[in-house]
Amino acid sequence: MIKDLVIAIAKETGNNDFHPQSCLINLYGKGEKLGMHRDNTEENLSAPIISISLGDTGIFVLGGKLRTDKTRQYIVQSGDVIVMGGESRNFFHAFKGTVPNTSNLLKNGGRLNLTIRQVN
Repeated sequence: MIKDLVIAIAKETGNNDFHPQSCLINLYGKGEKLGMHRDNTEENLSAPIISISLGDTGIFVLGGKLRTDKTRQYIVQSGDVIVMGGESRNFFHAFKGTVPNTSNLLKNGGRLNLTIRQVN
């Protein structure tokens, strides 16, 4: 189901040759975050990264090509999808944390993030 969903999303964003091969699952509890980084370990850095948010609202931070570039914060709610493709595929980004008790999707609260990638 997830594979079919991300293929459809990729096509909607002009990525007709996207073949999902990896799904990283992160669970963020109260106070947990992920610092600025780039996802650049895949062989194919031209394929988009598709991220699906579930559970509590979160704060996603997007920068630019350099770690020192200006950043912008985005509120991501349960069910939101972020597609980092084209130039933004290699931008620095981070997860600043959750807004507790904004969803009852997960039994103990928190946020589940599915990050789907094409490796080759």
